[in-house]
Amino acid sequence: MKILHLADLHIGVENYGRLDPGTGLHTRLADYLERLDEALELGLQEGVDLVLIAGDIYKNRSPNPTHQREFARRVQRLRAADVAVFILTGNHDISPAAGRAHSVEIFRALEVEGVTIADRPRLYEVPTRAGPARILAVPWVTRQMLLSREELRGASFTDIEYEVRRRLERFIEEQARGFDPQRPVIITFHGSLDGAQVGAERVMTLGQDLVLPRSLFIHPGVAYVALGHIHRHQVVHHDPPMVYPGSLERVDFGERDEPKGCVLVEITGGKARWTFHPLRARPFVSIEEDLRRSSDPAGALAALIARQDLRGAVVRVELRVTREQADTLRSEEIRRLLDDAGAFVVAGIVFHVERAGRRRFAAAEPELLDGLTPRRALELYLRARQPPLSPERIAALLAAADELMGA
Repeated sequence: MKILHLADLHIGVENYGRLDPGTGLHTRLADYLERLDEALELGLQEGVDLVLIAGDIYKNRSPNPTHQREFARRVQRLRAADVAVFILTGNHDISPAAGRAHSVEIFRALEVEGVTIADRPRLYEVPTRAGPARILAVPWVTRQMLLSREELRGASFTDIEYEVRRRLERFIEEQARGFDPQRPVIITFHGSLDGAQVGAERVMTLGQDLVLPRSLFIHPGVAYVALGHIHRHQVVHHDPPMVYPGSLERVDFGERDEPKGCVLVEITGGKARWTFHPLRARPFVSIEEDLRRSSDPAGALAALIARQDLRGAVVRVELRVTREQADTLRSEEIRRLLDDAGAFVVAGIVFHVERAGRRRFAAAEPELLDGLTPRRALELYLRARQPPLSPERIAALLAAADELMGA
């Protein structure tokens, strides 16, 4: 059986982009859809029997109709190719309010053939053209999934978290006792495993993150553990493989150095072989430089930009400069240089201006403190300012201070 393992599609994230007047869609929406198309095309070319998405289809729990339409089109493409689709719900899919539909529930309500929506902990047997796939689903769980209203009433946060974890672990262990090594099982979990390296998803997390031990998924008969939620591609365990494919597209600069992609899995004889396939994610480039020692900061920055490959990149610039240099550098000119270099969008230009050291009279000139009045303290401060203030400006400020203090 061949499987395409995806996670964290986050359709609808629209930071660092703009509206495309030709399509009416946001350019970053196009990025996310293009990465999804790239992954699905790879899967179809490889002849996968199943596409398993380990949670977080959309940016949030209430996707707009355009986002829903675009995802549905891609599900339809897979079904037209006779590829089964298994969707695990993640924290960006599930509503925290009991009784409310989640973002992908429409597929189950319409009984779309060949599409399985796993929004409860359960062992599924999914028909595929290569035979049935046995999948133990562990979606993002909420307290309402595992506890009754009576159990929640009056319970502390600590008690609730403990009980949710205990019941979830008991469910997995009970299911594992029935695993048959002759009929391999895939476990899919949307959440954090201990030892995994986290990243930007911490900022985006909706709901309380529940970290489970890797040992919980190590059982005879488990061929592969398809993980979701953490955006950084990584292998948490090797036997059985516990793999985060990572998100398909970069969310922010915290992910600028992370490869983005998907995982192809082939299960033969109860064992899984897998390969990570990078996708052409939008590059993020951060230009950070200390120009305080440069006699020509504008020229030095222009040369630095010219050395970077900024074609199609989201770019930010952070410069350490003196106050005098900040007065000569123009954000408009820097943006022009970045645009000429092919930048997709300029995320920001920030000057970190060196502040002149304050003159500490108490330590350096204690005699000045004798009989020091508020007006005299203000005068000393104004005369010590860098760059220096003109005598006329100092006189005007002191006159205003006299008026205020007189009032």
